[in-house]
Amino acid sequence: MKQLQLLFSNEVLLEDARVMKLDYCLTERSLESDQNTPYYGVRITKRLDDSVEADEITGISTSRDVVVSIIKKLCQHEVTPISMVEIVDDLVTQGV
Repeated sequence: MKQLQLLFSNEVLLEDARVMKLDYCLTERSLESDQNTPYYGVRITKRLDDSVEADEITGISTSRDVVVSIIKKLCQHEVTPISMVEIVDDLVTQGV
């Protein structure tokens, strides 16, 4: 079963005076073969005008603290769903 927990939100004022809202969620999922070990991931949702865009990466780590640290960095740098995968890959590779 997958669970979502909203950790951070950003409202970003764009050059054209519109406001983009970004929500950063921690995902938690257990494998069917190992119900005792949760795997954590991230979901970013972007809301702009009437459109909603979201992307999710599951199973980044079994360490909640590691994934929360990644999500915090994503929020601080206002990362959107479209660029999330590459940035998370870089952060995981660097051992952040």
